[in-house]
Amino acid sequence: MIHPLRPYPAVLAFAAIFAAAAQVPSPADDPVVVVLDGKEWRRNELESMIRALPPDVARNFFLNKEAFLRQYGLVTRLAQLAEERKVPEQEPHKTRLAYNRMVYLAQAMTELAALEITVKPEEQEKYFAEHKDEFSRAYVKVIYISFNDNPLPSRDPKAKRPRTSAEAEKLARELTAKARAGADFAELARKFSDDEETREKGGDYRPLQPYDKSLPPEIRTAIFSLRPGQVSDPVRQSGGFWIFRLTDFVTPPLDVVRNEVYEAVREARFREWIEGIQKSVQLEARDPQYLQSGSPKP
Repeated sequence: MIHPLRPYPAVLAFAAIFAAAAQVPSPADDPVVVVLDGKEWRRNELESMIRALPPDVARNFFLNKEAFLRQYGLVTRLAQLAEERKVPEQEPHKTRLAYNRMVYLAQAMTELAALEITVKPEEQEKYFAEHKDEFSRAYVKVIYISFNDNPLPSRDPKAKRPRTSAEAEKLARELTAKARAGADFAELARKFSDDEETREKGGDYRPLQPYDKSLPPEIRTAIFSLRPGQVSDPVRQSGGFWIFRLTDFVTPPLDVVRNEVYEAVREARFREWIEGIQKSVQLEARDPQYLQSGSPKP
């Protein structure tokens, strides 16, 4: 499936390929390295071909070149046999090949369109002024109280029994009450939190943004409904309860987030372009009921 909003890594890969292709070494500096089914491959020619392939395929070549080339030779031979049998002219292969070609060209077009997008400094300034909240940072401290309602049996009689969800919720609410009453949140985190990474730092967590899609909605709502100094109610997630204290909420100046703004403008421009293409597609439903029906019965 084409992902219309993330074309940039592939674009950079294409640019690297074109740059490499522009530097053609002399035959003396580019020896024949393999002969595959009678075809001589010079090092530059072979590696240029490999780098034009999808990244995961190219990676396999550099992990084991001989194994890759043997597999490449096998696939090439099988493809030749298919051509001799006129497989590309037979269904369903004909339609599938055409569809795959269409999808590839569509992806290539999105990459070219993204590559052509330019963003002027004044566009960045305008976008930042209109979308400052997108680049704000929430600085928080956290306490994580874990639980396990279905622990595996332990052969160690001295092993500590995990908390149940009820026990974890009770402790989380007690800690929330203490923090709201003025207890040092950092000390509570060091003493009670089960999150090792933040516990050692007194609960300090990475800066968060309002539109961070990696955050579960419940946590995002809990954090961004706080004012600096406030402590959230415990938020239950799979395996534990989270407590948050908002220490600060700031909007960095444009110069600090200029790269982020640049990418956001490019993404917005690209989205506008792809949505315009989508709107230009004309679909007339002659039989609306057919479009609502499911797969035919076998």
